[in-house]
Amino acid sequence: MYSTITQKGQITLPAGWRHKLGLAPGTKVSMREVSGTIVIDPPEDMDTVRARAKEEMKAAGTWGAPIDTEEVWTEVAEEKLGLNG
Repeated sequence: MYSTITQKGQITLPAGWRHKLGLAPGTKVSMREVSGTIVIDPPEDMDTVRARAKEEMKAAGTWGAPIDTEEVWTEVAEEKLGLNG
């Protein structure tokens, strides 16, 4: 299946997949990149989301480190927009 990316960077998930996975309008999903492939994960309970975030931060060596919120969001935005190299 194919989908077109809009000028706003949005895509439409095919209806069959949305129904199969129980993804209703407004449902939050998580996305990650694995070896050049975008993986969209169905929603999880918040405890699972927090545990995964903690493990990812530990693996990156950032768990427990003081953060500059503005710097973090700038880095996230640059990464998402492909501006960081």
